[in-house]
Amino acid sequence: MIEQIKRIPNPKPELKNSLIPVLFVLLWSSGAIFVELGLHDSTPFAFVSLRFVLSMLIMWLICLLIKSPIPKSFAEWRNILITGLFLQAGYQVFFFLALAYDVSPGILSIILGAQPILTAIATRQKTNFGKWAGLILGIAGLVLVVGDSIFAGTLSAFGISSALLSLASITTGTILQKRVTVSMPTNLAIQYTGGSVVLLLLTPIFESSSVNWTITFWLALAWMVLVISIGASMLLFYLIRIGNLTNVTSLLYCVPPITALLDYFIFGHMLSIIAILGMLLIIAGLILINRKGLI
Repeated sequence: MIEQIKRIPNPKPELKNSLIPVLFVLLWSSGAIFVELGLHDSTPFAFVSLRFVLSMLIMWLICLLIKSPIPKSFAEWRNILITGLFLQAGYQVFFFLALAYDVSPGILSIILGAQPILTAIATRQKTNFGKWAGLILGIAGLVLVVGDSIFAGTLSAFGISSALLSLASITTGTILQKRVTVSMPTNLAIQYTGGSVVLLLLTPIFESSSVNWTITFWLALAWMVLVISIGASMLLFYLIRIGNLTNVTSLLYCVPPITALLDYFIFGHMLSIIAILGMLLIIAGLILINRKGLI
């Protein structure tokens, strides 16, 4: 896929590379909103399992149509499946569970905004004073938001634990994904296949699944499969491959305020003054992280 993208004439690569991050942030911000909508008519494991199975089928169809190469070595399959266990299965299961147990989309997106801090620490990338200042501001904002929710009694222990496990999973998966070199369609197809197998095995153990096949649920499922699982995920993989990992994941700092606004207008979930202050700190951190110079 990357090779195919490179062959497309592009007179303004700078414009393309500027618009892709913006598009990714807008799409990624909508994910929690549509999961929340879908969970009104479905149990969490049923919803995420349907998402994985449908995404798997579509990605294998895309691989077939574009003749995307299949990995030949055991090591490549192992690396992709292990990455998918964190980046897809673990991240999504705990993401859905957090929302199912009363963590609002806005709060969950802010918690997941800690990923750049964890990524920078885990990968030990060269980080100057300005970037560290940005990371510290970002984590301070997250602490304010989570602490405010805990003391206000709006987060359950299981909900906050699921949110933190979702954060740990996507951070680990993003780091591992940097080492995967196969084409994006094949990569996603294999990861969704592994995730589908895991979820189909776990779902009967953890819940009695039920789905109300309403128009709202169909819309939520279609959005999560086509827009998030296929479109946004491929954009994320592309950004990871062409960019510095810390700067790429720092795009996720833009997600909380956008998701919080959508959360308020759609579900009426209002952030407190402390939570808003936390988001402002996160935005300030993002500016510092992406600013050049600063020692």
